[in-house]
Amino acid sequence: MYEDRVSYEDREKGAAVGLGREPPGEDLGRIISLSDGVFAFALTLLVIGLTVPSVTGSSDAQTSHLLWTALRGDWQKFLGYAFAFVMITLWWMNHHRTFRYIRRYDFVLMWLNMLVLLEIAVMPFVLQVYTAYSPTQTAVVLFAFMQAVTGATLNVLWRYAANGHRLIDPKLPADEIRYFSNRGILPAAAFAASIAVSFVNVPLAEYCWVVPLILGRFAHRYGVG
Repeated sequence: MYEDRVSYEDREKGAAVGLGREPPGEDLGRIISLSDGVFAFALTLLVIGLTVPSVTGSSDAQTSHLLWTALRGDWQKFLGYAFAFVMITLWWMNHHRTFRYIRRYDFVLMWLNMLVLLEIAVMPFVLQVYTAYSPTQTAVVLFAFMQAVTGATLNVLWRYAANGHRLIDPKLPADEIRYFSNRGILPAAAFAASIAVSFVNVPLAEYCWVVPLILGRFAHRYGVG
């Protein structure tokens, strides 16, 4: 009987399991390990966008001068790399914080998590486009769009898991759930707003990207209540 394949513990927790679908599980180890691996790989791939300048001088002194000039001319690439590294790190911290409260997983959660990993995995490519064409609106919009989508997907994942304490700690207070739900949408909203700003002023849109970092320090003002 199909009913025999659903554990007593799952029935006690009210797990809604349809015919042909796996019951929710509690071993999050493989999901977290895969996620950490993708984040680590994306962080490593970012450096591919940085290339060593090829310069040749008539003397060591001239070569040194030409090298310094070339490196100084690539400051936008270094800045873009640092910013992308910080952003992926922040997404990893957000992901880590989210799964600290998740106790169980189901089919939907796994696919939402895979969608997050898809967005993280493509981030190095987005960075290369941005560093190569950073003065253009298209490159700025693409970078902002990916950050906004990643933030929104993580927020959807959290809201799905937290709705009715579906997959999270049943003892987690409602105020705490609302806090993380509201805080999680701030980065996505800020990057989405920067896309609109880019149609007026592209450099100003890039400055908007620091807004999530600032708002994160004051998220308690928006998270509860």
